[in-house]
Amino acid sequence: MKTTYIYFGQKGYHYESDGSGDQNVNDGALTRADHGLVPVDHTAGTANTSTSTDAYRIIIKSDGTEASAEMGSAYDTFFIDDEGVRNSQDGFVATKPQADNAVSLNAGAFGVSSTGTIAIVAYGTDGTNGYDVQDDDKLWVEQTAAHDSAGNGYGGVGAMMAYPMSNFLGANPIAYAGVHWDGTNLDRTDLHFENSDGTGSDDIIVLVHTAGKYPEIVKTMEAIDNCGVYGRAVTFYDLDINGAETFAGGPTLSGNNDLGIVGCWRTT
Repeated sequence: MKTTYIYFGQKGYHYESDGSGDQNVNDGALTRADHGLVPVDHTAGTANTSTSTDAYRIIIKSDGTEASAEMGSAYDTFFIDDEGVRNSQDGFVATKPQADNAVSLNAGAFGVSSTGTIAIVAYGTDGTNGYDVQDDDKLWVEQTAAHDSAGNGYGGVGAMMAYPMSNFLGANPIAYAGVHWDGTNLDRTDLHFENSDGTGSDDIIVLVHTAGKYPEIVKTMEAIDNCGVYGRAVTFYDLDINGAETFAGGPTLSGNNDLGIVGCWRTT
């Protein structure tokens, strides 16, 4: 009996905003199960690494306008400003974060150790690259490319999976109090499949996506199941080594990011 196969690539994603601003991302290590990526060790103060730090970015959006210097002199452009404009210099003030404006940290601004633990360097320690994280600032770690170098901890072949649609068990909406760096509210949906290794427990694909898209995700899975494609796997989501993304689309299988996917990974 013919069956359609569905393929999932990987894009790691982490969002946080807490009331006790500190320099440590997630107050601990990022994990494959919870965040979809585990950045390899990286020494603070060193430049971008082609098989590591250039495959993800760390973005900080300031909760308030700061009167004192708290951001390195190397930053001169907002990653996204409070009007939603990318790469903007409108309202930029050197060394002083501005409310609801975000910057993307230089690779020299953070270190990674102990298997995915990220520490951001304070401005007082590095006046060029450092950044002082304040209470209620928003922070994202977002994978931007897949790297398959051995030992890099994310984006490798082992993180990508294909399943026969006959193994699909259901979709579970999960509480997720998140927002994307462009201001879009986010939800999470877990897709359950019969386990690929035959142990009986579910394989779970995590999707982080635009809020309110759960019904469309269910309809998209139904559309893929009924699409009649048997000669190849249907890609639900993929991120390649050059940062190009592929989407199935919504229920019409448009090929566009109709579901607003910002994260996709397998937990097991």
